[in-house]
Amino acid sequence: MNGISLLQEALSAPAAEARNRFAGRLNGYLDGSDVVHAVRLQGWLGLEVPGPGCHVGTGSWDFTRFKATTSPVTCGRCRSAGLLTSSFTGGPHQQTLDLEGI
Repeated sequence: MNGISLLQEALSAPAAEARNRFAGRLNGYLDGSDVVHAVRLQGWLGLEVPGPGCHVGTGSWDFTRFKATTSPVTCGRCRSAGLLTSSFTGGPHQQTLDLEGI
């Protein structure tokens, strides 16, 4: 098993927990901000994790900083892109990334 596979294995449970927090089309906000984003699944190190639909930078990726909420989307970037609600409904999503040849 290579380093990437070990990393994906170590991160698969936290990524699943993050997806479970947003199950049911919940919107999200970054801890310390009152801006509410639509949630979209995003590829991260070969896994799918919920993130801001507008792809706003978070400074670092810490799954615990992105919180679920039932509040409506207030992010100007999300709204101008037509993202007025989250598309993620939950479930056992997992994206695989084959880096064996790298």
